[in-house]
Amino acid sequence: MTEVLLSAVLNMTETHSLASNVTSNATSKCSLTKTGFQFYYLPAVYIVVFITGFLGNSVAIWMFIFHMRPWSGISVYMFNLALADFLYVLTLPVLIFYYFNQTDWIFGDFMCKLQRFIFHVNLYGSILFLTCISVHRYTGVVYPLKSLGRLKKKNAVYISALVWGVVVVAISPIFFYSGTEVRKIKTMACYDTTVDNYLRSYFIYSMCTTVFLFCIPFILILGCYGLIVKALIYKDLDNSPLRRKSIYLVIIVLAVFAVSYLPFHVMKNLNLRARLDFQTPEMCAFNNRVYATYQVTRGLASLNSCVDPILYFLAGDTFRRRLSRATRKASRRSELNVQSKSEDMTLSILSECKQNGDTSL
Repeated sequence: MTEVLLSAVLNMTETHSLASNVTSNATSKCSLTKTGFQFYYLPAVYIVVFITGFLGNSVAIWMFIFHMRPWSGISVYMFNLALADFLYVLTLPVLIFYYFNQTDWIFGDFMCKLQRFIFHVNLYGSILFLTCISVHRYTGVVYPLKSLGRLKKKNAVYISALVWGVVVVAISPIFFYSGTEVRKIKTMACYDTTVDNYLRSYFIYSMCTTVFLFCIPFILILGCYGLIVKALIYKDLDNSPLRRKSIYLVIIVLAVFAVSYLPFHVMKNLNLRARLDFQTPEMCAFNNRVYATYQVTRGLASLNSCVDPILYFLAGDTFRRRLSRATRKASRRSELNVQSKSEDMTLSILSECKQNGDTSL
């Protein structure tokens, strides 16, 4: 009897041990190997983006407000694009400190959510405003007569307000998904995606934003540019400014999508899928490579804030000419100020000499 009971206990113990092993294997996660590059690559990229983006978009906003009036329809879209970029670069110093601080977030949960929210608003706002600029240029090139009444500034203002509203509403779930979490090493992480508990629903949300706020606008842009190129080939626009501006627009926007937007969306969703479903031991090395590549594309995604001012300069309506005129005025004003100060100084010296009775002059 004792042997039977002992055998039963041993069997139960083995069964429990096997079940524990199965459960442990089922719940095990690949631990990401954090290489040192992410503590240097991302802050280095963000420093470059902050300096060039701040200067470029500050000049662009100054030009649009003080030297580009009255605005055309495309100027309205470009101003809103510059505003979105400028708001984003203002958040970068906090993010730069975060990565230099070995990804230990010290600014609180709300600031983490706000930073991630502004990044995504800039990302998708930029995509939609570039789409508006592309459609506007397509309409002006392909249907120049029919579009005269449709390209008014008032319509561009309404469409821009609609873009801001759509983007803010679509990105507002970021305030729920993003946030901070205490790690085992007593440091605070600021998630750019979300914690594991909400990963499945966040992946669905990410795929929806990718389809509706990236893929569809990208397809629309490609269609517009195909028709623009066709119109430029068959129409007599060899030396017209519109031809040059249209070619610059096609090249710059396609370069931004190829370098910044497309790799980011591919790797972001692949990284989310890997965190969800590729957690077997043999997939851990692959997950690490996906994660590292995703970090690279995060830096590339912010580069659009540096490139957009080039778009205004090369493809904007009269932007280059008015910038040149404004800088010449500022230069002449500076020269006049220097000359006036020099004359005042000379008169002051002469006056002092006369008062002192110095007749050697």
